[in-house]
Amino acid sequence: MAPTSESTVVKRGNYGIKLTKYEYKHGKYVKYWWSYKHNSPEKFLIIFVEVKHHKKYVAKKEWTKKYGNYKGHGKTDLHAIRGKPGKYVIRIVKYDDHDYVYDESKPFWYKDYDYKDDYDDEYDDEYDDKYDDY
Repeated sequence: MAPTSESTVVKRGNYGIKLTKYEYKHGKYVKYWWSYKHNSPEKFLIIFVEVKHHKKYVAKKEWTKKYGNYKGHGKTDLHAIRGKPGKYVIRIVKYDDHDYVYDESKPFWYKDYDYKDDYDDEYDDEYDDKYDDY
């Protein structure tokens, strides 16, 4: 049996939406940054994909051009995968087709006991203030 890749991601046409950076904070959230081109679609989804079984969980809807300057950023909590520990990637996918993949992160491990229900509001305000003019 030939070795297979951990991911079965198949990138579709290049609309220029690219995941430029992401940060997983154990038990709290995932922050992500993207870049886009003039012909990029207006909106897309951020989804969590469980690597082993390829199950998909929608995390957040995003608007590509909400910040201008061909860059964007966002943050999502882990409610979508709560109670589902495993190895995950985040994907940027077409809004109405979860199999139409624009880009994908490297895998990270989510452990359910890491989950924190007390979301750090002070940090959120600091994050929002820092990136309002991004």
